[in-house]
Amino acid sequence: MSPKINADFCVRCKGSKMLCGLKRCPIVERIKFSTRLDFGRLIDGFTPPSSLVSERGYPRVLVGPTVSQIEPDLPENPKFWISKDLSYIIARFSSQIYANFRSHIRNIDDPRLEELRFSAMSYSPVGINVELVRIPKPRVSFDGILAPIGPSAPAERIKLTENPKIPSSLERAFYDSDVRASEIIWETYNRGVDVYAISKILSLGGLGNRARRKLVPTKWAITATDSIIGDFLRREIEYLPIYSGEVMLFQSNYEGNRYFVLIAPGPYMLEIVEAWMPRGLWTKGSDEPVVMLNSEIGRLGLEYMDGGHYAMRLAILEKLASMKRQAAVIAIREIGPEYYAPVGVWQVREGMRAALRSEPLKFPELGDAMRQLKLRFDLNLLIRSLRIPKILRGWISLEGFLENL
Repeated sequence: MSPKINADFCVRCKGSKMLCGLKRCPIVERIKFSTRLDFGRLIDGFTPPSSLVSERGYPRVLVGPTVSQIEPDLPENPKFWISKDLSYIIARFSSQIYANFRSHIRNIDDPRLEELRFSAMSYSPVGINVELVRIPKPRVSFDGILAPIGPSAPAERIKLTENPKIPSSLERAFYDSDVRASEIIWETYNRGVDVYAISKILSLGGLGNRARRKLVPTKWAITATDSIIGDFLRREIEYLPIYSGEVMLFQSNYEGNRYFVLIAPGPYMLEIVEAWMPRGLWTKGSDEPVVMLNSEIGRLGLEYMDGGHYAMRLAILEKLASMKRQAAVIAIREIGPEYYAPVGVWQVREGMRAALRSEPLKFPELGDAMRQLKLRFDLNLLIRSLRIPKILRGWISLEGFLENL
């Protein structure tokens, strides 16, 4: 969803004076990037490879490939996108056409879906020929979970002009039709396939028991993949030794998103803090930051469903698995007004992964580490709201008592 700005500002500004306070005008960005290419009804191009299953009209959903008229200059993997700024990301997706058709979620044998499925599994761009019902309108849609969606139009015909190059691990997962989707997702992830490829094939009805396969809206598939893999990782981590080193503080930044991760000695616990600064993407009418807190403590999972939180959780669990330790973790995402257009939950996952790859600062106590956080909202309010520091104080005292018996 694009930012909502008072129309009076837009009319007076016309994207030149930036009266709304943003660094760039999202309306100008959309028009500029969507009109650079000459869209027609017949398209010979490439599928990056990517596809989209919309939830609109569920269970009869829109599904189809995104088609670029130029060969993509970056792999279809958000690990590489995180090095680019927002204007590049918007430009990249503004130039891709979403050629779609409507299908029932249970109609996974539709011949059009078969070609789409194989193209989505390819690790490199695939040539594609598309005939559209009408010329697409130059419009870009934004969503908090999905990457930006370029101009769209119904497709009359979709035909691959090249053979997709499918990794054997994904091909094996597709043809293994006697297992539950959650089990094959975990097995495929353990073979080195990242969540992006897995969620695409899950969305297109290509994983799990054959009788139960169905199309899954892309945004649901993304969160489901993060959640399923995260649950498996958590179960493994809870049997690992408890981390006993210094408190570590990891940090990274991406286009107004600031990520902080604190890893402290203790049993596995997770608290996620999301703080939207005033006059930002979703807080234009607020003079105060909006702070949300989500927890995974004890046997309970995250307290409410949020795609960004599951993406952060996955990156954290991957880090603990690589450390071969369980630990108490506080993760903070602070979002400023510089983040003027949502480009998808991938940047949350990759921003968190980037933070956890950084060289950490180390402190003897959790309180020392928290005092080093350079936040733009009230740290004292945050400390009072968090449960992990209180739990760890009691846990450390109990540990010391047991050691002295």
